[in-house]
Amino acid sequence: MRFAFFEHVIRTGTIWLKRFRRALKAKEPGNPFLKTVKIFSLPLNTHIECKMVLDSGCDLNMISARTLRDLLMFEYMDKNLEDLCVCLNGGNLSSIGTITLRWKGKQFRKIFTTTFHVIDGDSLPWQVILGADTIIEHGILKFAGFGGRRIPILPKTTKDEKKEKSKRKDNHRDEAAKNDVKVDADVRQKEEAARQERIATDDSSSAMSWSSANNSRKY
Repeated sequence: MRFAFFEHVIRTGTIWLKRFRRALKAKEPGNPFLKTVKIFSLPLNTHIECKMVLDSGCDLNMISARTLRDLLMFEYMDKNLEDLCVCLNGGNLSSIGTITLRWKGKQFRKIFTTTFHVIDGDSLPWQVILGADTIIEHGILKFAGFGGRRIPILPKTTKDEKKEKSKRKDNHRDEAAKNDVKVDADVRQKEEAARQERIATDDSSSAMSWSSANNSRKY
């Protein structure tokens, strides 16, 4: 019986531990600068999903040679060996060529055309990098699909529309003033009617009192 009790306790503890781990895993924040994009492949005549890093600390746009081969676009590259920069480990980052690709975000239709440096290497931890210049040029971070807010752009108001709007405001102001005058007149009229009613009531009361006094003297 004691063994069954301990077995039940262990089983219950294991279940709660699994639930706790799932809750922590669900709340783990993702990388806000790693986005899924769709790059158009000419040979396949379709868009292929890739992972793009938005790197505001890098001025260049880069794509790995492996990703380009997956797109079947490696043969479309303009070959040109070029040293781009010096990495943190002291080594040179070299480009084997450039290619211009059309791509779009996963959740919106706007298509961008961007030139990328092609980087060869089997151990690259990324597929595509979008540099600061392109991010700023196209306002990438303003798009809802890249974490920005969709801000509606209202059309400009023409002169005729401004005049019409001003005219409506003036008419509304005049109508409000007329209504105020009417309300004040109604209030004064009611007050005057109430005052006249009080005077009539007082006169009636005085007349009744005078009549009663005369009747008392006769008797």
